[in-house]
Amino acid sequence: MVPLIEINGNDQKNDLAIDIREYPDFEPAPECCIYKIPERFRESMKKAYTPQLISIGPLHHGKKSLATMERQKWRYGQKFCERNISDEILRKFPSYIEENAERIWKCYDELVFETKFTGSKFKWMILYDAVFIIELFLRHFEKKASDFLLKREWFRLDLRRDFILLENQLPFFVFEDLYNIAFGSSHKPSFVQIACTSLDIKEDLSDQKGIKHFTDLARCALVKTRPPNSNEKINKIYSATMLHEAGVRFKAVDKNSLLDVEFEKGELRIPSFFLGFRIEAAIRNVMILEQCHYPKKAYFCSYIQFLDSLIDTDKDVDLLVNNGIIDNGMGSSATVTDKINTLMVGIPRAQLPTCYAQIGNSLNKYYDNFWNRTVATLRHVYFNNLWRGTGTVAAFIVVLLTLTQTVLAILDQIK
Repeated sequence: MVPLIEINGNDQKNDLAIDIREYPDFEPAPECCIYKIPERFRESMKKAYTPQLISIGPLHHGKKSLATMERQKWRYGQKFCERNISDEILRKFPSYIEENAERIWKCYDELVFETKFTGSKFKWMILYDAVFIIELFLRHFEKKASDFLLKREWFRLDLRRDFILLENQLPFFVFEDLYNIAFGSSHKPSFVQIACTSLDIKEDLSDQKGIKHFTDLARCALVKTRPPNSNEKINKIYSATMLHEAGVRFKAVDKNSLLDVEFEKGELRIPSFFLGFRIEAAIRNVMILEQCHYPKKAYFCSYIQFLDSLIDTDKDVDLLVNNGIIDNGMGSSATVTDKINTLMVGIPRAQLPTCYAQIGNSLNKYYDNFWNRTVATLRHVYFNNLWRGTGTVAAFIVVLLTLTQTVLAILDQIK
């Protein structure tokens, strides 16, 4: 076809229309659920979105830094074939991938692999990645501690981190369907169960429908229990130290659902959580999934906004750590403050769900109450420990007795 730059005259309109029609349809399919991280987020923390050990799916396939694990995929594929699975069943695996290749393809938002993947290469990559993870999760569930990839704790944790990255995903239905082809007639647990065990997800998701991939699995566990949306609006919540000075009591609670925050009778109950560098990657990837796929249901982003409001300085972090709410795996409180305060960078706050607005307004009202702050000040200044409290009471009694004695003396003189 003649290049557009050489088109002249009346032929330009027709040739332009032909040229446009020859381009592929770049609009994401309805099935799209695996996204490339937008540059506005990647620039702030590139490492949090990039696999360190293994590539899963097409977006990072072929990177030299991840080549070592490709050999392990082959090895695990052989180990999977050694299980008590008939050859007839195993032959169904390539057939399944062949029949569902287009459906799988449509789950990715960018055809960045269009030029480097032939149809057959794409299908075999999906098959080997899926079988590797199924075998790995089975070995973890079966507690095969001597396994090469599972016996080193740091390595297993780094693998788990890579499995949660949004760009490092296969569609969840691929795992479920292949697993059911192999073990559907056995008494093995469901794939959701072994996936939750391997990814250290404690929430019961056995009845969860429509899971997109492992990043979505993590989100499903996080948002399963949360405060309801309200019609209230809120711009800012007072920081943790300010609320504490007004008498708010902070209590760590042991719950599987991180988002299940409650405030009642002056007590703010927040599920305790560990914050480390691997956890930060999971947090950021779940947040980006919500921005790309659940913009109207970004409940986890709302929780992070709530946490960001509570933490302004290192003293806020110290308060939450001392009350058992944050288990600091990042070292200094300053590091935690910096990480929390940068999580919301680039996230549009105005469109977030209002599930923490009612709690936030209640906290602000509690702080704005003059009586609450007065009582809290007395408690912090004069009754913050046993000896000072005892001394305060003793001094008060002395003053009271002195005043009583003075009044009695005056009355006696009047008589």
